[in-house]
Amino acid sequence: VTGEYPESMIKNVGDRLPKFSEKEEKLVKGSYDFLGINYYTSTYTSDDPTKPTTDSYLTDSRTKTSHERNKVPIGAQAGSDWLYIVPWGIYRVMVDMKKRYNDPVIYITENGVDEVNDKSKTSTEALKDDI
Repeated sequence: VTGEYPESMIKNVGDRLPKFSEKEEKLVKGSYDFLGINYYTSTYTSDDPTKPTTDSYLTDSRTKTSHERNKVPIGAQAGSDWLYIVPWGIYRVMVDMKKRYNDPVIYITENGVDEVNDKSKTSTEALKDDI
C-alpha cells in the first residue's frame, strides 16, 4: 500500500522479509484498486515483547491472544473451537483500515461462522440463519 514495510514488521521479521528494489517499491506503492477483507472472528490481543525460540508467521507479531478476558468469552462460540461470533469486530477492522490506509475501497471478500451439525434439523431449518 505505502511501498514500504511497517517499522514493527522490519523490527520483528528483519532479514526474512523479501527485499524490494527502488523500482519495485515505486511499482507497489498505491498500486491497488481495492482491499479485500476476510473476517471470521476476533481475539483480545496484548503485547508480548519476548523473543520467541522459533521465528515464524505465528510469532512475528510478538503478541499474546485470547478469546476471553476475565474468564468472559469475546463472543458466543461457533462450531469450531477457534471461532467466536464477534459482529463488532468487522466494524473495527473496517474503521481501522479506512483510517490507516486513507479511505481505500474495501470489499468484504469472505466472512461468516460455522455451526455444529444438528442432524435433527431438516434442510430448510438448517438453512435458516439467525445470526
